[in-house]
Amino acid sequence: MLKPGVYNKEEINLLSIIAELNSSNLPEDVGAIMIFIGVVKAIGKDDKRVVKLEIESYKEHADVVIQKICKEVKEKYNVSFVKIYHLMGSFNIGEPLVFVIVASRSRKEAILALQEAIERYKKEPALWKKEIYVNGTYSWISHE
Repeated sequence: MLKPGVYNKEEINLLSIIAELNSSNLPEDVGAIMIFIGVVKAIGKDDKRVVKLEIESYKEHADVVIQKICKEVKEKYNVSFVKIYHLMGSFNIGEPLVFVIVASRSRKEAILALQEAIERYKKEPALWKKEIYVNGTYSWISHE
């Protein structure tokens, strides 16, 4: 499985990672796999209609931070693994741009770990998004 981090949109297919889960050797005690897929929404900042989203990153920083989040969340909730994959590039409405996977012994820990991983990737790594609106204007905003 790929190392958690930030990847150019063309480098990986987030949905193919699910197939990789089926073929990987999960620990015997795994009873739950939680998956979150973040997609581009049509309504952005200040309820403006979005037509496209561009994601940029200071990759070297973001990779280290994302891997740290995965390690800390894994240890805190005693889960088998936490993986975060965030894409960079230009995205249309509905396209996936982030993928978070948590595997654990039970759903209780997996749910808590998934929630924390999602909240932290939204705030900690050096990632920026540019919302491009229907009227041709745009706004750079940090993750929220």
